[in-house]
Amino acid sequence: MSIQIEPLTIDKLPEASELVKRVFPWQSPTERMSFWIYAHRDIPLARAIMKASGVSDIIGFWVAMDTEAKRVLGTTGLYSYRRDASEAIWLAWFCVAPEARGHGVGSRLLDFSISEARRTNRQYLRLYTSDDHREAAAQPLYESKGLRVVRKKRRVLYTEIHRELALKACADECA
Repeated sequence: MSIQIEPLTIDKLPEASELVKRVFPWQSPTERMSFWIYAHRDIPLARAIMKASGVSDIIGFWVAMDTEAKRVLGTTGLYSYRRDASEAIWLAWFCVAPEARGHGVGSRLLDFSISEARRTNRQYLRLYTSDDHREAAAQPLYESKGLRVVRKKRRVLYTEIHRELALKACADECA
């Protein structure tokens, strides 16, 4: 399998959205709109939705493409919240198609995301995930890349897990 990470484009948006919906079926309508908001961020309505949801900026979205089959194998993105925009960048829609797991797609996407996060000169890369079975496979990967658990919050059907990577401290040994 030949994998290439490339920016999310309008033509890949439907396939990326379907993958995210399949991997994260419980996400809110506002969260689901993030790809649309990114693609239309110059439109006042998109900026208003971002502001209302506390997002100060969407840095970018990328897809891992199977260059032979020409299909989306995974997604990743980076954004910032207004509440901690000066210190942190957040991982968005990090996922790998279940049938593509175990082939290094997630590791390549996460390495790429960490590298892009460092370019923002923020202190931390943060993400939230959960112990739901659809997200459980990613936990060892997050650990292996240095994303440590900083908070857990019990929800009705799962536990929300917040993770963080100190980008500046990691700059030399994680590159």
